[in-house]
Amino acid sequence: MPGYLPEIGEKCYFMQREVVVIGIWDCFHLVKIKDLFDEHSYLVDRCTLSLRPNFTNSISLNYFGGREI
Repeated sequence: MPGYLPEIGEKCYFMQREVVVIGIWDCFHLVKIKDLFDEHSYLVDRCTLSLRPNFTNSISLNYFGGREI
């Protein structure tokens, strides 16, 4: 959703996962999010967040030699 700007404490979606915003670095377009179902937090581009889940099919980077963290 172009133009969507999350705020700290707001619940939104990172792909199909529901997350909460815990930090914003506007000058870098980064947002720190925490997954609601586990204890991990991530820094992501703010353009990847939306108000609705995104179930678009994608290819895992593991097929291109990536590794899971």
